[in-house]
Amino acid sequence: MATQYATSRPLYPITDSINDEGNIQSEISFQQSSRISTEDANFDEESGLISDPQSDKAKRESGSEDVLAGSRIPTTIVIIAIAVPVLGVKTTAPWFLQKCSYLYKSCTVVLLLLVGVIVVVSVDNVHWRLFGISVIESGVSFSEITFLALTASYHEVTVSAFVAGIGVSSLLGPLYYTGLTTWACLAPRTAISTTIPWPFLVLLIYAILEKKDIDSKATEGGDVKYEKLPASEDDSDKQDPTFENGLTWKDKFSVAKQILPFITYLFLTYFAEYLSNQAIITTLAFSNSSFSSRDHYQYYIVCYQVGKFLGRSHIFLLSCTCSKVIPYVRVKRTWILALIEIAHMLFFLFASWYRFVPHVSIILILCVTEGFVAGSMYINSAYTVSEVISDPKQREFALGLLTIGNGLGKLTAGFVGLHVEPRLKEHCVYDLELRDQCITRYPQQSGWTTSKHCGTDHEYNTNSTRL
Repeated sequence: MATQYATSRPLYPITDSINDEGNIQSEISFQQSSRISTEDANFDEESGLISDPQSDKAKRESGSEDVLAGSRIPTTIVIIAIAVPVLGVKTTAPWFLQKCSYLYKSCTVVLLLLVGVIVVVSVDNVHWRLFGISVIESGVSFSEITFLALTASYHEVTVSAFVAGIGVSSLLGPLYYTGLTTWACLAPRTAISTTIPWPFLVLLIYAILEKKDIDSKATEGGDVKYEKLPASEDDSDKQDPTFENGLTWKDKFSVAKQILPFITYLFLTYFAEYLSNQAIITTLAFSNSSFSSRDHYQYYIVCYQVGKFLGRSHIFLLSCTCSKVIPYVRVKRTWILALIEIAHMLFFLFASWYRFVPHVSIILILCVTEGFVAGSMYINSAYTVSEVISDPKQREFALGLLTIGNGLGKLTAGFVGLHVEPRLKEHCVYDLELRDQCITRYPQQSGWTTSKHCGTDHEYNTNSTRL
């Protein structure tokens, strides 16, 4: 029985992966979780495990089990599969994007999002679905770099508005998907298909933007004809290397060196955030709570998303209501926020290992503060970099490069989580013998092309559905 339990441990959904970067719902819908295989599904009754891996989708699942329906791919592998293209785009794109107009960049974003969503909803092979998700993530990352850099051409309040928009999407995205698949009883594939027209909103929004402040050399330089002037003795040996390309490689490396500390702090924050949410709090459930073990994770993520929304939006809200207090709430020493996030991670880790927390309410409150710190870190990093880099062209490049810390933090957390979560769960099961308090998910498979949630009895026995 012990061997069976060890080989069947479930992995849990990616929530904030995509929400952190989530500028569009299609990406939100692709949160993944692993599946328990049929071979590992027949367990001893004393173990408290379910015996049927074909159980229906539980209420309020926001897509975490749909895309990988029927597969054995663990969630942490999916995190890595998502983080790799994100990191690739964020590492390379800022170095070359300045030669392209924002119209071309916007079209690229739309193309990547469309191709990714179409691949996901049109194929049955789970590996192709994962490929489609990677394409979508590339588009989301490309859009973040593009439009965060675009804020350098406008008033600084646009940075807050941009980040606040991401925060809103992290709340509305899961609600939209859950509403369609749970309340409207649509199949997951159908629900995701409804997001196909959404990428065109990118072009619509770009079309209505005020473009007079956007650098003409980047957006309209193609219509200007140049004529080479004869060189004089004074300028024959002094050509401006930035005239054609905006910034030289030397300039770019200089900017990268200046913002490296902020990239590092952002990396540490995202690493602690994703490791906590995907590998640590997934092993924390409480017997004295008023809801089932499975529902713990749902409440954790809801609290986390509320906190993150407030963290990303508070400066923007203050800008609209009471701008005088902004200098007092801004955090320029972002390393402090990184340390606070690491402290959250360590607390969750020790709480899972030693089980000294008496009630779930403490974890719920800490999930709110964890989300607030993570959201605040993002907006304060963008503001601080904008102040450190004063030149508009350099600031545009710096804001695009800053987001490398996000992707690298996710990727590292994915690799580390492959070892942390199983070890915590095994310690809980075998050393502490807590059984149903060791995980926060049902080990189940769900339909992808049909709505198995509706019209089916979903009343699970709480003792038989907990691992």
